[in-house]
Amino acid sequence: MMKLGQMLRREPLREASGRTGAWDGTLQGMQPVLTSGLIAGTQIATARGWRDVAEIKEGDKILTFDEGMQAVGTISRSWAYLGHGSVPMQHWPLVVPPGALGNRAEMLLLPEQPVMVESDTGEAMFGDPFTLIPALALEGYKGIERARPHQAVLVIVLHFATEQVVFANIGALFHCPAEEVMSIADLMEDRFVPGYEVLSLTEARVFVDALLDEDAQDAQWMRMQPQRREEKSERAI
Repeated sequence: MMKLGQMLRREPLREASGRTGAWDGTLQGMQPVLTSGLIAGTQIATARGWRDVAEIKEGDKILTFDEGMQAVGTISRSWAYLGHGSVPMQHWPLVVPPGALGNRAEMLLLPEQPVMVESDTGEAMFGDPFTLIPALALEGYKGIERARPHQAVLVIVLHFATEQVVFANIGALFHCPAEEVMSIADLMEDRFVPGYEVLSLTEARVFVDALLDEDAQDAQWMRMQPQRREEKSERAI
């Protein structure tokens, strides 16, 4: 997995609209509208097996994509969609059908939660098959759609010593932030480990369009296989 120092042609990790917080400044019923984090019920791979993210405690060991088992630092817990009846559509969560992102069961994602997607398209476009994008860019991909929230949900953000990508619901991959933002002085230290990058929403939508084209081409190729086998059989007679 390439990191920030290796892939400077991409933009630094950020929320889809360029923000760095977990909410967009909008208030619903005097509560912030959260846009990233993992929703309670999401199963996370830990040293003790798959566990609900809501049950994770500080110090628990979590399986990460690049660095094996890592201890969780601080944990943030907040409620989203407390005023669910008046939440603007742009803040609605996304419903991910089983299998769409390697997940075994249906999942609910906040719109700006960074999601890692593995694809040949990513390899061709960025030189890396693993690409981090904001979840909302996946709308329309493999049945992923927005859904009006009908109840409040508990949102958990796991913070590690450095940014990590964790495994969820068997095969899905989600970004988790570092405990604190690094300063310019930290960037100059040899011990500093560069963070991940996420595409901007515009870049991510171009990428997802390319994924859709790739899937369409694969589907067409599969449809043509019976005809090609039949033609090959006829030539052999």
